[in-house]
Amino acid sequence: MILLRKINRTRNTMKIKSFLIQSDNIERDSFIWNMAGSMIMAFQSVIMLMILTRVLGLIEAGVFTIAYANANLFLTIGKYGVRNFQVSDVTGQFTFREYYLSRIVTSAAMLSVSVLYVLYAGSKNGYSMEKSMVIIWMCFFKVIDVLEDVYHGLYQQKGRLDVAGKALTLRLGITLLVFAVSLFAFKDLLLTLIIATVITLALFFLFTKWSYEPFRQTSEKRPSSSYVWRQLKICFPLFLGSFLSFYIGNAPKYAIDRVLNDELQACYGFIAMPVFVIGLLNGFIFNPMVYKMSIMWNKGKKKEFMKLIWFQTGIVAGITVVCMIGAYLLGIPVLSVLYNTDLSAYKKELLVLLLGGGFLALSGLLATIITIIRFQDSLLAGYVAVAVLACMLSGEAVERYLVMGAAGLYLVLMAVLCLIFTVLLIYGVRKKGKKDEKAV
Repeated sequence: MILLRKINRTRNTMKIKSFLIQSDNIERDSFIWNMAGSMIMAFQSVIMLMILTRVLGLIEAGVFTIAYANANLFLTIGKYGVRNFQVSDVTGQFTFREYYLSRIVTSAAMLSVSVLYVLYAGSKNGYSMEKSMVIIWMCFFKVIDVLEDVYHGLYQQKGRLDVAGKALTLRLGITLLVFAVSLFAFKDLLLTLIIATVITLALFFLFTKWSYEPFRQTSEKRPSSSYVWRQLKICFPLFLGSFLSFYIGNAPKYAIDRVLNDELQACYGFIAMPVFVIGLLNGFIFNPMVYKMSIMWNKGKKKEFMKLIWFQTGIVAGITVVCMIGAYLLGIPVLSVLYNTDLSAYKKELLVLLLGGGFLALSGLLATIITIIRFQDSLLAGYVAVAVLACMLSGEAVERYLVMGAAGLYLVLMAVLCLIFTVLLIYGVRKKGKKDEKAV
């Protein structure tokens, strides 16, 4: 009996390994599984909030909303903006081990900063011990995304985004199921979050162990600490830019946390959910193109490169318009049912947020393209300018106009950021073009 169990366990393991690594059509599977994983990642907080609101109520949903926002802000420290740089490193400037070691450094920094922030914010904003612990454990929960991301960057760099998509989809899907079952069983947000974190960590280890083997490079040179720090230095503008970008996007939530209450925080979180749909749908189409566009740029195919940019810009605009029409007709009734909360007073705020979401998706697209042309240092100026604007406007806007103030603030910040990045991209392409002409 014991032998049979071991044989069955081995067979199941081999099936999962085979599923992760093998593919009859890599391009098709890359699109499908990247889309599936990205959808679960984007709707992770949505699904959690839907369950949480029904099981525990609005106050806990508000705590979860600010905890998730903080965790995603600190996630930018862990990821350090390196993923697109790693994928587009077609010349092998840094080895995988150097990318891996730098990610260990940034993960440690992420956890340290999150704990220090909770100690500061908890005393300033009067957090309860449970609320503080939920925020800290949410950061532990998200650091797994950071560690996994460096492996998935390698898979994508080697043309196997399908492997990354499958592993991500499985891990997030099982984790969501564990979260739901635990919340219904224990009716305790903190305990549920601890259980989900432990399970998702175990899944990460298993799926990485099974999927990494074909990509392991035994002949790869030993990592150099000087190269690791050099990589961190080069990517610092990307990190600071992504950090400020998340701060800018979540500035309304931080203002609500300071000025209003957890119930209004939850309502804002509910109507802000569709905003990420625009970026998500755009990502389905754009993410598989990053490597292709990097090759185009490096080979000097400027016309084809610019055509893809215009194509993707049109996609963003089209998705935004469709989402706004859908939200106008059905948005509030659907969201009210999903979250078991009457949101009929927030229709205008929803439309304003969706328009801001269109600018968010476009600014993300522009930032990635600016990184591909290796003009990423310029991004920092745009993020700093808009972050300063957010600091200046957020408190007063939310205090005076409540949730509409938060929505309007979001739209203004995203539109200004998008305008700055458009100018930077045009300047960067022309500057790089002149350099190439001189080289010839």
